[in-house]
Amino acid sequence: MKKIILSLILFFCLVLGVKAQINKAKFLHDFNLADPNEKIRLVASYSFEEIKDIYPLIQDTFIRIRKSVFQTPPSVNKEVKFLFDKIEADKEMYERNYAKSVFILENCLQRHTRNINDSLKCWAALKNSFLKIRNYNKAIEINHILELKWKNKLPGEEIDFGVKKSTIYFEVGLVDKALMERRKEYRAVDQKDTALALNYYNDMGVFYNSLKKSDTAAFYFLRAKKILAIKKPESGNEVFYAIYKGLIDGNLALSYFNKGAVNEAIPLLKNDIYYSSLADNYGSVFNAYNLLVQCYVLQNNKELAKAYIDSAYDVLRKRLRNNASLQLKFLPTVASYYNLISDYRLSSASYRTYFAMRDSFAALEKEQDVVNQSVIFNIEQREMEFAEKENLIKQIQLDDARQRSYRAYLLAGVLILSLIIVFLFINNRLFKKRETQLQFKNKQIKNQNAQIEQSLKEKEALIKEIHHRVKNNLQIITSMLNLQMSKLDDEKTSAILFEAKQRINAIALTHQMLYQKTTIANINLSEYVENLVKQIEATVTATGIQLVTDIVATDSRLPIDGAVPLGLIINELVTNAYKHAFPLGKKGTVTVALLKNEGNYTVVVKDNGIGVSDDFEKGESKTLGMELVLILIDQLDSKLIIENENGSSFRFDIKKT
Repeated sequence: MKKIILSLILFFCLVLGVKAQINKAKFLHDFNLADPNEKIRLVASYSFEEIKDIYPLIQDTFIRIRKSVFQTPPSVNKEVKFLFDKIEADKEMYERNYAKSVFILENCLQRHTRNINDSLKCWAALKNSFLKIRNYNKAIEINHILELKWKNKLPGEEIDFGVKKSTIYFEVGLVDKALMERRKEYRAVDQKDTALALNYYNDMGVFYNSLKKSDTAAFYFLRAKKILAIKKPESGNEVFYAIYKGLIDGNLALSYFNKGAVNEAIPLLKNDIYYSSLADNYGSVFNAYNLLVQCYVLQNNKELAKAYIDSAYDVLRKRLRNNASLQLKFLPTVASYYNLISDYRLSSASYRTYFAMRDSFAALEKEQDVVNQSVIFNIEQREMEFAEKENLIKQIQLDDARQRSYRAYLLAGVLILSLIIVFLFINNRLFKKRETQLQFKNKQIKNQNAQIEQSLKEKEALIKEIHHRVKNNLQIITSMLNLQMSKLDDEKTSAILFEAKQRINAIALTHQMLYQKTTIANINLSEYVENLVKQIEATVTATGIQLVTDIVATDSRLPIDGAVPLGLIINELVTNAYKHAFPLGKKGTVTVALLKNEGNYTVVVKDNGIGVSDDFEKGESKTLGMELVLILIDQLDSKLIIENENGSSFRFDIKKT
């Protein structure tokens, strides 16, 4: 089975542009003409695998430049130092010295990165290194860091994200999770990009092949073939087409083979061999030969099975340098061929070789696991040591900063103390001078205050006298009205004079409360309403009508220009209730309430009598008293609300002062 990691490598080759084989002469010519920094930039622009044959020719120059660069201070030539680390880490990865690669990359990340893009390159390379030593937890942790930091990537530079998270899950064996993650990854990219789409459908097919869900796998491979068919070989994309044609046909053939459709698998495997050969992908060619032999063994076709065994060995020897892992993979296939031709001796020998090699590989793998665990332990230990050193450095820096702050504060304190002493000395001299001036001014102010207080007392007494005289004058007018009423036989005229007397009494009460209290500018709201209601009750002789008060105690006060209109309004409303709310002989209750609401006070005069007439509610019937009420309500900047349910109710607000 073709590994998904192969398709990943192919994908990045295609995204970054499949480079033609390096022109050795041109590379060396450009290298020799470039200055030292440009030499390093030129080498870093290729992977080590691309320049592995050229590297021995430039190695001495490379080492000499490196020695010169790393003798400079840490902050100098950071770009070139970063490129040196990149090249050396890539070289160690190629030579499978993964632990050394991790060490170089971690050192680079701590010391030589200039910006977020350099850090992202280091993280991506570290992720690939940890995957090689099968430290999947660390690889997933780094992948998470990359995802968080990727959004801060600086524009204008292509950066390899490294192995996808879905691939990591697949390598761990979490295939279901890999499928879910691969769908998420594909939704996040441009789905019109042919290479991305081909990779997605191929990866999904490989994942389902690993689950032995051959029909589902074939569905995805056929989708990939359909996309690839649109992008037929053209000038400039022959390698692209050949790589994907061989890859997808080979994987689709495996799906057919897994479900027993050998006849459908054979032509696809031959396509794989042809196109993979064009792309120099001989690992894929060998895998196709291996599966073809298995197909012909199942068909009992001894001649073709033998021919493809020979072809596979030829590719293994000439192109793949007798790769041991591929040999191990091929031996059971060879044994099955010998069983087909009844050569049980060679079949048994193939199996013995297979088991011997497998045991050897298992031992090597265990040894590698031990080495990997040692590498992981050393890395973790180094990270802990580095973290401890960082904490120690931070603590030293913090202590140093505290000492500097302490010294700065001490110096500042001495300076401030000196300034304070000088200030106090000067201020003391000035204080004595000011004290003499203040004593003289205080004496003048006391005299002036005494004169002002005397003047205020005289004015208060005068104002109280004025209020007293106004009240007496109003009382005289009331007495005159009483005398006049006693001489009249006309009840209508008497009623008019009575109403006038009540209004005068309301005004007189205001003046009486003003001169009786210590504060002459205003009067207490609740006391005023209470006294006014009592005065009205005392002057009205109606029988059977009870006057009830519900007055909230308050410290709010009313100026005279508010008290007079309020007294007249309450007088008119209560008098009207006595006169009109209850027919002759009927008993009832008149209620006067002062209620506190949000921000204001509300005055309510209501009765449980017959209520107001429809004409009155429509505004068609208004007495002089009600017209006076409405005028006074406007003066208080309020609004009269009339309700006619279970009697009548008159309600208006007074602004709090």
